[in-house]
Amino acid sequence: MLVTVLLEELVSNLFEALKAAGDGAFVVDEELRIQYWNDMAGEILEFDWGDVASQPCYLILMGYDEEKRLICKKRCRVAEMALKTGRVSNYDVRMCTKQGNNHWLNMSVFTYQMNENGHNKVIVHLFRDINGKKENEIFLGRILEAARQYHSIPAEKGFGSEILLSKLTRREREVLSLMAEGHGTREISELLFISTNTVRNHIQHILEKLQVHSRLEAVTYAIKHDLVGRKPDNTYRGG
Repeated sequence: MLVTVLLEELVSNLFEALKAAGDGAFVVDEELRIQYWNDMAGEILEFDWGDVASQPCYLILMGYDEEKRLICKKRCRVAEMALKTGRVSNYDVRMCTKQGNNHWLNMSVFTYQMNENGHNKVIVHLFRDINGKKENEIFLGRILEAARQYHSIPAEKGFGSEILLSKLTRREREVLSLMAEGHGTREISELLFISTNTVRNHIQHILEKLQVHSRLEAVTYAIKHDLVGRKPDNTYRGG
C-alpha cells in the first residue's frame, strides 16, 4: 500500500512540474502509450487530452526527420535509446497536428524512474515550436540552390569583406560554408561532430559579426562577397 502511495506521489509531482513548463510536454510509458499531455502540447499540436489519452504516441504524432524518414513508429529508436541510457540528444522532428498540418519541433527526451529498482520508467518528451526557423532553413536551401544554378549572386570580394571574414573563427567559417550549401542545423552538427546547440551558438555569433538579422541574409551576403566556398575540415572535432 505504501509503495502505491509513493508511486502515485512521484507521478503527481512529475506531472505537476510539466504542467508549469513553458514548453510542450508529454509522457509515455514503456509501451509508448501517452500517460500525460500538458496544455502547451495541446496548443502547439492541437490535440487535447481526450484525443491522446492512453493512445500510442507514434499513431498520434507520426513524426518525420529532415530526410522524410519516419521517426515515430512502434519500434521507436529514440525510446529504446532513452530507456537504455536515460536521455537522448535533442533533435528536430516534423510532426502532424490534429488538423493534418506538418509542424517542426525541437524535441528533448529523458526517462523518469518511478522507483529505486529501475522499474516503471516513463519517457518524458519536452518540445518547443521551431516551425518558423525550420521553414526559413528550407527556404534558404532552395534560394541558394537557385543562386548556384543561375549564378544570380555576383562575387564582390573586397577589403571590407576580408575584414569581416577575419572576425569569424575557423569553426564559424566552416558553419557558414555549410549553411551556404543548404545544410540545416542537424546536418551541420553531424558533419562537424558538434551538438545542435553549439551549431546554433555559432550561427548567432556569425549573424552578430556580419551584422545581419537572419541565416538567409548571412548566406546571401557571404556568397555575394565571396566569403564561403572553402571546404570544412571534418577531422576537427572541437566546439
